[in-house]
This record gives sequence, C-alpha cells and structure tokens, in this order.
Amino acid sequence: MRAYSVSESKRRDSYIKHHFEVGHLSYQERDQLGFLGEFACCQFLGIDWKDNIREDYLEIDSYDFIVKGLKADVKSETIPYSYAQKILSGQIKDNELYGRRLINKGQFSLLRKYDIVIFSFFIRNQLDYWYPIGYLEANIILNNYPPTFKRPDGGRYPFPGSPVPTSLLKPILNLT
Repeated sequence: MRAYSVSESKRRDSYIKHHFEVGHLSYQERDQLGFLGEFACCQFLGIDWKDNIREDYLEIDSYDFIVKGLKADVKSETIPYSYAQKILSGQIKDNELYGRRLINKGQFSLLRKYDIVIFSFFIRNQLDYWYPIGYLEANIILNNYPPTFKRPDGGRYPFPGSPVPTSLLKPILNLT
C-alpha cells in the first residue's frame, strides 16, 4: 500500500491545491499519508482499495468511496504517541490538545459532497499502522463546527479549521 500511496501522490501532485503546512511533514508526505489512510480504511472496511484508485486527478473527487450506501471521505493525521494512547483509550477530552479532529477551512466546503467523514491517524514518525478513530455525518460538521483559529484550550490552530470533538465520533465498526 505504501508504494501505491507514493505513486498516487506523485500522479496527483500537479492537480492538487495544498491548503496548509505542518512542520513535521512535507506536502508530499501529507499527500502520501492521505492516500495511505484511505487505502487502509478501505481494507479495514472490506473494500478493495485498488478499485478506488482513480484514472486521473483532473478534477476534485466527490468522495473517497461508498460504504453502506454512504459517500465517505477519510481524514488522516499524525499524532504524537502520548496523545494517540489517550485517544485510543477514550481518555482524551474534547477541549484538550489533540481532543478534536481538524478539517482545514479550505476543505470545509467540500463536506457538502459527502455523507460521512471518517477520522483516523498514524502515530507520528511511525506510519506502519493505521488507527481508525470514528466517523461523523458531514452535515453535523457543516452545521455545528465552522472553521476557526481558536482552540478550546486557549491556543491557536496552525491554520483555520473545523474543530470536530472526538467524543462525537461514532464507532467505525458501525460501517462494517
């Protein structure tokens, strides 16, 4: 899967608009991570991820794949180990650092195309395993979590984004 994520990232590169930067990943690495997360999610849900590789990237897609009749988009991020453990154990609080899943403002309007958004992560600097967090209906995000710079803990996000509380996410096993 990793080799495919690299090749698809390269094929799509000249067609994609990069909405944000982070210090720990280059934009190529972020693109690869996105593909890797999508492929892993498909595999988890019993969908052949190779069937979802597009012929071209001339236009923005309408969704990543369909599961249980729902148009799904997968959001993947990297999270430091200590916060990842808190998320996986259910001990993360929504208003603490890494307690919300962030959708970049530049991608917010695309939510209208999807029925659900699936959130997932890789442990930072350890991209060997994909962790599903959960999913939420796109209309709930659109109607309740407009993009902002302000974090609930008083800090600032590195870019304006829609801060979706982790506690609201539904179990991904509902989609299997």
